[in-house]
Amino acid sequence: MERLHALEVQKRELPPGEAAGLAREVEALAREVLAWATRQTELAGRAAKEDPQGRPIAVTGPRALAVVLGEWRAAERALADVEPGTAQWESMSSDVDRLRDEYARAHQAQAGR
Repeated sequence: MERLHALEVQKRELPPGEAAGLAREVEALAREVLAWATRQTELAGRAAKEDPQGRPIAVTGPRALAVVLGEWRAAERALADVEPGTAQWESMSSDVDRLRDEYARAHQAQAGR
């Protein structure tokens, strides 16, 4: 969201002819944000059905290492196919970082640290 806002502010400072490319990046990033929000809504609905106690996410255990590792690897492969410096690359790079951090936390939890 911060990147989207920064691009939008930057776009407003440019002449119309130069803003078109940045506008496409803003649009692509906005689509990714919408897709992410839609996925979060789906996950929240599924979680509400699967956990009738309604425990907050913060008190649930980490996801399985294999699941996180699979998503992390897929995210890195997808990132390799995107042009660096674009809004899409920034977003996907953030996903890779998030998954790497999640994997490290899950690994530490499994090791009892």
